Amino acid sequence: MVPPVAVVSGPRAQLFACLLRLGTQQVSPLQLHTGASHAARNHYEVLVLGGGSGGITMAARMKRKVGAENVAVVEPSERHFYQPIWTLVGAGAKQLSSSGRPTASVIPSGVEWIKARVVELNPDKNCIHTDNGKEISYRYLIIALGIQLDYEKVPCGTFCVMLAYLY
Repeated sequence: MVPPVAVVSGPRAQLFACLLRLGTQQVSPLQLHTGASHAARNHYEVLVLGGGSGGITMAARMKRKVGAENVAVVEPSERHFYQPIWTLVGAGAKQLSSSGRPTASVIPSGVEWIKARVVELNPDKNCIHTDNGKEISYRYLIIALGIQLDYEKVPCGTFCVMLAYLY
């Protein structure tokens, strides 16, 4: 099997290769999370955009690699929904209420939760801007924003035609 980094080249591939190397490094005892709470800063080694399942998973993995105090998650929502369970909700095997919980309960301990929306990405300067006017810089950026469902923006005729094809 050919390593993925050997297949592509360029700045994005170099960043991906660097993250892969981070993923294979061993964590020294000095990098482990101490449980102390840290105030919001303006720079993080790893900044994760999105507090869904993908963003939370990557924040936990990066916490083990670079230490919790070096990782932050930018997520505005107070509630986290585990969307993969929705297929079981649709089948009647689970209740919809079982898919949601407070976002604070899923943020890895010690990782900073920045409760804001991202309004601008500036990859040339390695920073983002949030809706509360804060600029946050990073060394590595993970974008895991997922999707936002806006059914009201779909014209009724289009949605009805889609449903007709399903049945």
